[in-house]
Amino acid sequence: MPTTEQAQMALPGFLESVRVADRALLDVARTHRLRPMEAYLLLILLDEDGAVSTARIAARIAASSSQAKQLALALQLRGLITRRDRTGLTELTSEGRREATDLAAEVVEVLQQRLTPLDAATAVLAVIA
Repeated sequence: MPTTEQAQMALPGFLESVRVADRALLDVARTHRLRPMEAYLLLILLDEDGAVSTARIAARIAASSSQAKQLALALQLRGLITRRDRTGLTELTSEGRREATDLAAEVVEVLQQRLTPLDAATAVLAVIA
């Protein structure tokens, strides 16, 4: 187990890796003509097993239920998700699943390119501290 001092020294590297990941999602989202939170929601829905509630989405994206609903409605207009009116249960359409899968693959590729120069051990020490 790393000491507090080791964790403090590792923290800048870890924060840099978080920033790189955030920037990678932003850059890939733009190529798909998505806002970053829309891309994030697609990736979250790809990770879910079936339809999920607005409350679950809100919790996963750290936003209000109202914000989660607005994101879902925007993606529904693009045909990427379906949202049941009364229950608010949301899931990917076939097209949305393809888009989310492509998005995930591209984000992973960009992350592999951009994180290579970072010291992975430093980031891990910061996380487990």
